[in-house]
Amino acid sequence: MKRPGSKPVKVSSPTAQVRANSKKATVSPIRNKPASQVRGKTSKRALKLESKRLGKLRKIQGKRSIFSKLSPEAKRFTAYSRRRKATLWTLVASFGSLTILVLATLVTPIMAIQSIQVEGIKLLKEESVVNALKNQIGKPLPLVNAANVAESLKPFSLIESFSLVSLPPNTLLVRVSERQPIGVVQVSGTNYLYDPAGVRISIATGKEPLPRILIANAPEKSKEFEAAIEVLMALPANLLGKVSEINAKSKDDVVLSLRGYSGQKIIWGDGSDSVLKSKVLEALIANQKTTDRVTYDVSSPNAPVVRYGNF
Repeated sequence: MKRPGSKPVKVSSPTAQVRANSKKATVSPIRNKPASQVRGKTSKRALKLESKRLGKLRKIQGKRSIFSKLSPEAKRFTAYSRRRKATLWTLVASFGSLTILVLATLVTPIMAIQSIQVEGIKLLKEESVVNALKNQIGKPLPLVNAANVAESLKPFSLIESFSLVSLPPNTLLVRVSERQPIGVVQVSGTNYLYDPAGVRISIATGKEPLPRILIANAPEKSKEFEAAIEVLMALPANLLGKVSEINAKSKDDVVLSLRGYSGQKIIWGDGSDSVLKSKVLEALIANQKTTDRVTYDVSSPNAPVVRYGNF
């Protein structure tokens, strides 16, 4: 039945609606770009580098996450272990470098001796000493043996001591201390200069301001010479230069004569209390005139005696 004034309504079948919807929903297919274009934008090398970078980041983040979960004691232990390893590697590297340097010094001629210098020579000839040390040429400076040098210098009796100084890269410096004469001793009618150790230095010229040491035997094996030297070494410097003669009849009987003091003499006695005797003697001489004929007896320094004239 139709209502008056109403328009007729078209009713479509379900099949027709499905066809209409399928037409509207139709989508055009997507075309893929060629693979050559993709490779042009992103190369395989870039992909590998990026993959490695991401892998490293993941490892670092993983380590950090593990480290953050550790207790404070574990963190301190881990830091200590790292420092210990770093210190160990530093020591190993330093030891290796030192070993290489030592081997290079010993094996190669880097620090081999090429020249020898001598200092402190006054009585000896420097050329003679240098020639005696030529056997050291070519040896590495660190391997110079003082005993070998002493053996080379043994013929020079005037050398009392020496020291060695290395002057890299190729110079050896030998500092010599020569023996110093302390007195004149007559042996077989000839006057010789002797040092305190009884070593003959040279023939005396007669101009040396040194005392004559009167002894019966040769200085090398004389107890009297030792007693005389002990007395001379104990005298003050200002008084030692005034001694003209020292007569050591025995080790307990030593008498000194003063130069320019009108034959003044000193009875010293034995070698005991040498320091006290020298102080007492200096005070006694200060109270006497140089023209007085005096004998000072300080053999007993606590009870000194001054004798005038021939007494």
